[in-house]
Amino acid sequence: MLVGTCFAEELQGFSELAQRLAAELGATGPAFIVSTACSSSTTAIGLGRDLLERGEADVVIAGGVDVMTREVFAGFHAIGVVAEERCAPFGQTVGLTLGEGAGFVVLEREAAARARGVEPWGHVLGYGLSADAHHETAPDPSGSGVRRAIASALEDAGVSSVDFISAHGTGTDSNDAAEWRGIEAALSRPAPLTATKSFIGHTQGAAGVLELIATLLCMRKGVVPPTLRAEARRAGITANVVTGNKPVPLEVNRALKLSAAFGGANAALIIGRNSEPRNPPERRRVFVSGISALGPHGFTVEALQAATAALDGAVPAFELTDWVRSAPERDLDPSGRYCTAGVALALADAKLTVRGAARERTGLFTGSTRMPARSVHETQVSIERRGVLGVAAVPFTHMVLNAPAGKAAKLLSLKGPLLALSAGAASGLFAIARAAEHLAARRCADVLLAGGLDELAAPPHPRAAEGAAFAALTTSASAVELLGWGLAGPERLDDAVRAAMRHCPEVDGVLTTVAYDALRTPLGTRDLAAQLGAAEATASAFAFVLAVAQLRAGKARRLLVLSGSASLTCAVVVGGANGL
Repeated sequence: MLVGTCFAEELQGFSELAQRLAAELGATGPAFIVSTACSSSTTAIGLGRDLLERGEADVVIAGGVDVMTREVFAGFHAIGVVAEERCAPFGQTVGLTLGEGAGFVVLEREAAARARGVEPWGHVLGYGLSADAHHETAPDPSGSGVRRAIASALEDAGVSSVDFISAHGTGTDSNDAAEWRGIEAALSRPAPLTATKSFIGHTQGAAGVLELIATLLCMRKGVVPPTLRAEARRAGITANVVTGNKPVPLEVNRALKLSAAFGGANAALIIGRNSEPRNPPERRRVFVSGISALGPHGFTVEALQAATAALDGAVPAFELTDWVRSAPERDLDPSGRYCTAGVALALADAKLTVRGAARERTGLFTGSTRMPARSVHETQVSIERRGVLGVAAVPFTHMVLNAPAGKAAKLLSLKGPLLALSAGAASGLFAIARAAEHLAARRCADVLLAGGLDELAAPPHPRAAEGAAFAALTTSASAVELLGWGLAGPERLDDAVRAAMRHCPEVDGVLTTVAYDALRTPLGTRDLAAQLGAAEATASAFAFVLAVAQLRAGKARRLLVLSGSASLTCAVVVGGANGL
């Protein structure tokens, strides 16, 4: 169960939404949240394809949901993007119209569907992700982020053209212009284009899947939907926009679905009417070249190793400019500071400097349990003091789960794949495992920073901790290699372990944040829950960092890192140079 959402109905624990849906439907496999703001459900469908290809699920329910509350409407109004009239993407009326809704698709392997007598609505041929690294709410005006997402999706699908484009098409000046520039740059012959938001408004995290469903319905009927109110084109927009008030006949064998979001998170899907031969590239080895850990213990991995008492409380005060010279003195909430610092320290440990073309091949995957706490608090306080129409714009834009990743990507010039996940206490290790799979199976990035992130609530709960822990994963040989990773449903620890150890039958020890004693190893099992568990999402990333540090020091050859939650179970095997 993969659920894309911006606000998760304002639940404190984001992954609770996926857990509830999975429980209602009797789905016992992995259940998690994808939260890259308004590109969430598009991204979720791409990741669902990955789960099927890797054999981590046989059926995946993927989609998105968001509700339009007064606070959400006020927030979008505060940043000046709501249209005075009904929106007209690429047309004369500038601005968006907000909507709400939910949409889901069922993904399974074609052979399994046909064996049940089911005719597929379409085929997920490929997907691509990218980061603008430009601004919290505005896209890169050059459209280069959109271009990279499209190029990655086309490469993944093994195709070079499409017959139809379902655009993100919000109706704002900045989005429509940047999106069209990205499309022009990526496709030698841009296809007819439609913005479904002219019908249903901007449904936030559900937008991608709802617009995809509209495309699938029309593909089956041999038509494409129009863009309402776009007959008179906006200045500078030369796109081949399908207009009118009823579907237009067009045979579509391949469609491109585009999405973009706060924090500069872009996603692209290639959907085929029929299956097409796809030759995935040879899988690459993935190495750990750098690690970082900041939390109540301080700012170094050595301090984390030396800590003996339970880690709870706040991160000590620090100057972000000590590690990131371009960091602003203000306009960063704690989550943004911790994420940026953690990524910068991992890059420094890896001795990696991201410059030039390398920026487009360096991405960031984060795992968190909830929205940035201080920004949520400041947004709520502004409403209490000034009313809904007085909502503070800046904290509102920082509330989304991927905002810290977007801020870090901007400050550190990371323009590769960007992803924000939530799977409860397993979130940090899960983000690392997803990043490893992305690097191993694809060619769109050479370096991915991945890890966990926590910020104390206001006021903080007893026995809680905050911080960040990241690993710099690369395809260049290093002293530590990721030898395997496994994913399973909640409480299915053995399944995740077996998957992770498929090609590595022996390990020297286990570092775990959940109770586990099924594996006998020379170094035994070290249960870190009592020491690290207060950090929630970051605890499992701390465990991974500690494993890498032990391998670097030559204290083990191979180690298993294990974490779990009510969402899923995740296991990763890492090996040192002696065990390669």
